[in-house]
Amino acid sequence: MWVVLTAFKQCRWLLVSLGYLIASASFANDFPVKVVDALGRSVIVKERPQRIVTVFSSNTEIVAALGLSRLIVGIDGYTYYPESIKKVPKIGGRLGFSLDSIVAQNPDLVIMTPARQATHQLVLPLDRLGIASVVVNGGSIETILQNILLISHVTGVPEVGKSLVASMRKRLAAIPTLSSCPKVVLITGRIGGLLLIARRSYSTVNAYTADIVTKAGGCLVFDDGESMLPQLNQVSPEVILAANPDIILFAGSDSELLELSRSIAGWEGMKAAQTGFVRAVSRSQLLISGPRVIDGVEALSTIFQAWDRQQ
Repeated sequence: MWVVLTAFKQCRWLLVSLGYLIASASFANDFPVKVVDALGRSVIVKERPQRIVTVFSSNTEIVAALGLSRLIVGIDGYTYYPESIKKVPKIGGRLGFSLDSIVAQNPDLVIMTPARQATHQLVLPLDRLGIASVVVNGGSIETILQNILLISHVTGVPEVGKSLVASMRKRLAAIPTLSSCPKVVLITGRIGGLLLIARRSYSTVNAYTADIVTKAGGCLVFDDGESMLPQLNQVSPEVILAANPDIILFAGSDSELLELSRSIAGWEGMKAAQTGFVRAVSRSQLLISGPRVIDGVEALSTIFQAWDRQQ
């Protein structure tokens, strides 16, 4: 049985399009399972995995959402959800990943994403050791749904994956349509004096964050074809002030947002500040390419609906 994931690499990992070709027969739990992952590799998982290492929060959350938390034996040091995995051994973090730590957990499957050099450090060594590894990419919300199907397939719970994806699609379909599209800036972080913003055009690999905004009914200010900064996801505060958006979202806490607003002269003069539509929103729902992205869409939709009622 084949599940085919199509991915392209252009200068950076860019997931241009993704699809799965699933045999016409219903999913079976038979092993071995053969798939093609985001790197274009043919991967064979010989037996149903019993010990899984998940590199990056998104993959941990997908495996957990499939009801397989008990099988996770290794995670990276920046994974905090769900609660049940917090005591699982760590296999690395921001500075890299330890092959020795992974091997020590005796995994039969490693699931990773091509970020922070994970694939460069781990794929070939794991292949040499005969440990199956599957690479998935971020991409859009649709890509995340397909990742869930792929991971459910290689872990032997395809029906659970299909049910989860169907539920997520149903929730997306229930998002109300607005009478008008608010101009939105989503600030995802800071680098020095610059602000990081969500933009679909910047990277198709991590477009899911921008996708969350648009699925909720918003229009990203810097995402149109006439943007003054068509290739950047870092802008100065003055650029946001000049854009004067209807809604400003900040991925972080209320206290962090307050600190940011106090550091930028002219902040209170913006339309969003004057109308009360500067809001802190959940990082985990917007910046992790896992099942909780649908929570993010619903949370932003609530904000956008409130704005729409005031127009």
